[in-house]
Amino acid sequence: MIATGKASWAKVLPHQLVTQDEYRDYSYWSIDLEVSDAEKKRLKGLNLRPYHKDDGETETNIYKFMRRESNKSGKVNTSPTIVDADKNPWGSEEIGNGSTINVSFYTYEHPKTKKFGLGKGLNAIQVVELVPYAGAGGVSDFEAVGTATEEF
Repeated sequence: MIATGKASWAKVLPHQLVTQDEYRDYSYWSIDLEVSDAEKKRLKGLNLRPYHKDDGETETNIYKFMRRESNKSGKVNTSPTIVDADKNPWGSEEIGNGSTINVSFYTYEHPKTKKFGLGKGLNAIQVVELVPYAGAGGVSDFEAVGTATEEF
């Protein structure tokens, strides 16, 4: 299956394996995908549920796709396959927030399927339009943060 939207929090390159997560006891690669209302409706029709805001009730248009470093039987996975708009292999450039992407994924049932919908396993990503990764924070070396104080 394929989903289309804007990338956020892309941790999908081989060196971006998430190894410490207070909510998960496994390492993984992941990407958040912000979809249009029409794409959200299509995905919900497939029993895929988007994130909810902190209030637990308000749905967003964001779906998280993950790939574990190893499956439950211990088989080690590689990072997701990434290609450019022409389906050429991706280099090492990080994918910035707002990049237009297609996500290839598979679904699976889990114990909380009735409440949260099907699980989504990440297969591959096609970067249709890259927004270069700008780095953390956007402001470097304290520039334009405000006036300095004696305490700092």
